Amino acid sequence: METKKNHLYWIVPAASIALLFLPFMTPYKALASQMLIFAIFALGYDICFGYTGLLSFGHAAFFGLGAYTTGLMLIHFAVPLPVGLLAGILVSTAAAFPIGFLSIRRRGIYFAMVTLAFAQVIYFVAFKWRSLTGGDDGLHGVPRPPLGPIDFTSELVMYYFILFCFVLAVILGLRIIHSPFGKTLECLRENETRAMNIGYNPKFFKLISFALSAGFAGLAGGLYAALQNFVPLFTLSLDTSGDIVLMTLVGGMGTLYGPVMGALSLVYLKDLLSTYTNVWPLILGLLYVASIMMFRRGIFRFWGRTKLSS
Repeated sequence: METKKNHLYWIVPAASIALLFLPFMTPYKALASQMLIFAIFALGYDICFGYTGLLSFGHAAFFGLGAYTTGLMLIHFAVPLPVGLLAGILVSTAAAFPIGFLSIRRRGIYFAMVTLAFAQVIYFVAFKWRSLTGGDDGLHGVPRPPLGPIDFTSELVMYYFILFCFVLAVILGLRIIHSPFGKTLECLRENETRAMNIGYNPKFFKLISFALSAGFAGLAGGLYAALQNFVPLFTLSLDTSGDIVLMTLVGGMGTLYGPVMGALSLVYLKDLLSTYTNVWPLILGLLYVASIMMFRRGIFRFWGRTKLSS
């Protein structure tokens, strides 16, 4: 145990320094920002999937709702960026309550299919409502209004703002999973019947977990809209939902840091491969398979077992 603590003493400062200098280690600064945005998304998704055991195939709905809401608020109401992000979080969280209320009545693959169905409904509403969302052309012209002396048009300033949001998300995630509420979620994941027998209401805790993860997705989506100055329709697509599931599995579900690691590495890898070859989806797919076969519990757990236990 003492050895593990000694490792953590250098891991946390090393990770902090790496994140501070990440824009200077990637081919372009916006890539570092994208990596952190998907890390926030994956971190929130892990609360739902890794800690509660709810495999959602429709979390792109909340990512996209956050992106469109923030984009529309910035375009039509010229609100400050934090207000736009807050609106994105609120809309995503609010949408999660009715979707979650109906979805958690089913378990396993049936729960996954219901969440997928809701996500597809939202996707097609956005696709057809061209006057509001731009349809398949996406929502163009999302501005980054300054906040006092802070000019978000600078890619570097935007990165450090996203890093600030990421740190807040990590702190909030840690507070959730180490609280009695978080322990209850783990109890539900391990043995729902036993949790019911000792007095917990599974539907209530699952619904709150689902809504919390949607709030993280809404924050990530809003940051994505501001970063790109554009909201593409694929933010609501099945591909985006699949990506976040894979990032969580590859990194290590139920670890919080694992999905962050998975998101950072896979977003970087996808960008790197697409630069050199047109068959990058095939290569990435093979790497997904190899990763899951070799590291069945995720890269973070494998790395932790070999390093922290040494």
